[in-house]
Amino acid sequence: MQPNLYIILRAVLAVVAVLVLLVAAPAWAETGQPTPQSQPFAVPNQSPLALSLVPFSPQGAAVDRAGTSRLRLTTAYSSVFVRQSSSRASLDLDMELAYAALAYDYALPHGVRLGLELPAAFYWGGFMDGFIESYHRALGLPNGGREQVPQDLVRYQASSRGRRIISQDSSTQGVGDVRLKGAWSLLARPGMGLSLLGQLSLPSGDPDKGLGAGGAVPALGLAGGLTHGRWSFNANAMYFSLGSTSLLDPLEPDDVWAGSLSLGWAWSNALTLRAQLNGATPLVDDTGVEGLDNGMLQVLLGFQWVPTKGQLISVAFAEDLIYYTSPDFTLSLSWGWTF
Repeated sequence: MQPNLYIILRAVLAVVAVLVLLVAAPAWAETGQPTPQSQPFAVPNQSPLALSLVPFSPQGAAVDRAGTSRLRLTTAYSSVFVRQSSSRASLDLDMELAYAALAYDYALPHGVRLGLELPAAFYWGGFMDGFIESYHRALGLPNGGREQVPQDLVRYQASSRGRRIISQDSSTQGVGDVRLKGAWSLLARPGMGLSLLGQLSLPSGDPDKGLGAGGAVPALGLAGGLTHGRWSFNANAMYFSLGSTSLLDPLEPDDVWAGSLSLGWAWSNALTLRAQLNGATPLVDDTGVEGLDNGMLQVLLGFQWVPTKGQLISVAFAEDLIYYTSPDFTLSLSWGWTF
């Protein structure tokens, strides 16, 4: 199957899944007008390059009342495979990646929220290569070259014109770049919100292991939200400045725009079904390696559950719509507590 047809097929399957989730579901749900959750899925793109250079985690548009704290633990597990080369660059990723981030936010007066996020990652050879290859064969989808290499290896290698950028062939774990976050509410009305977002990633992760950007990454953006009846809509847009990073040296990364569109539907007051698109512009241009030159686009499908007042559990499955720049799949679980 040609790559462009593969992208079209995956996009069609994603659209069908969204329609089933958000259109057919009302026939099964309870009556009444439950209130949907307004928070998008917060898991970032789990491709290791994107995770270090473009740590984009969509946020809700509303800022809690002054004095409110929010604690969130986000975890994710992904399978990543890219094996490409050109005369200018090469990229060889073969891993399963586990990710965790602990975040704390505090709301100040005048619609201001400040926060800190501590991420960590662990990548290894994993155990799912055989299952993924069988799954792709069963659906008639390409394996992207997986079948040409031994299963359950770990490789994180990149180079440019023969110069090594990253070279790891063993399991690796460590902290990522610490993120300082802030939000300022520009509009807060019943069922509607708009906030200015700011973020600064500090170079605490090791770029030689591919766990950090090798420099500070400032970002600025907006988050907007609408709620109407059972439905909630959230949109994020954020600009990342990568001029101070060294992770891809000697390649010079472009600044990146990232964004998300998230649609939720309340099955009940305790359960919201959600579909989401996360995307970003390419990291670099004209290397001839799709894993570097392509934009990023994922679809996320899942649900959010409120076990008790103030707590929110989110479960999502992410599939790449533009391949090589996002993992084959990601399964994420997060827990949040507002107090």
